[in-house]
Amino acid sequence: MGCLLRCSCFSRTIGTSGRIARLSRRKIHTTATALIPFHSRGKRSSRVSPQHPCVFTPQRTKLSRNDLDAPWTVFAWGKEVEFSTAKVVESQNVTEQITRIMVDIGGLSSGYTTPGQFLQLKVGDGKPAFIAIASPPDANSAVVELLVKKQGEAAEALCGLSEGDDVSASPVMGKGFPVKNIPPEEIKTVFMFATGSGISPVKALIESGALQTGDRKDSILFYGARNKALMAMSDSLSSWEDLGVKVVPVFSEEGKGYVQNVFDGEKENLMGDPASTGVILCGQKEMCQAVTEMMTEAGVDKEKILLNF
Repeated sequence: MGCLLRCSCFSRTIGTSGRIARLSRRKIHTTATALIPFHSRGKRSSRVSPQHPCVFTPQRTKLSRNDLDAPWTVFAWGKEVEFSTAKVVESQNVTEQITRIMVDIGGLSSGYTTPGQFLQLKVGDGKPAFIAIASPPDANSAVVELLVKKQGEAAEALCGLSEGDDVSASPVMGKGFPVKNIPPEEIKTVFMFATGSGISPVKALIESGALQTGDRKDSILFYGARNKALMAMSDSLSSWEDLGVKVVPVFSEEGKGYVQNVFDGEKENLMGDPASTGVILCGQKEMCQAVTEMMTEAGVDKEKILLNF
């Protein structure tokens, strides 16, 4: 049976079972292998959005009658994933919850062309984790940067690796952020929202230059964490500012709410013409849903609201 990844926000399921197909109720088995965020163990897969974290692990889950009534679309890579041996170049704890791992993936790096793409990684015969790449694409380097939250069996195994250790890596997957949908000559303001390890693909996007911040009026990142000590990329904020991105750190423990709450309080001052506004999202499902709702209500075209899955 293939792996299914349900996106409750957009009724989308990513699978590894074969071809692209829309499945009728009759064709869906009552038990499927779903990719569940570590912190969502025990929850139904239909409640899960792939935008919530950037790390997933396979887990058996039951589909309810409600799931069978919902529209399911299976996207597939055509055949079973083939893993290659990669090597850990560096491993460092950047917060008490997140480890920064540099991995030499060799020739697999040629498949990394767009910020927002991801890898499957596993240690030995363990379960694989799906992890967004945090470094920008670089044709001259086979080393990629990963931010891994220490939560769940697969992630904890990865965080336990040391320099020189082997790890199994899949080909680079996903289409990444479709930035062609927000060309700078048309979209003058871009709002980015990221929480926790969801900063990984947004970091790659900013540092790649693909956002073309110099050709826009404003590029603003709302970056959320519980507190500064848990903000994985706090040391990079000034360099992102140098690249033309205004960074708004949001610490929920300070009582101001989450990134969507802070934006909601400032949107009248920040929002200009919705026709020239683009949005980039990666992080918790609730945040992605709330921001999407606010932006569409304000008149932003949904095609201009970008996700990396």
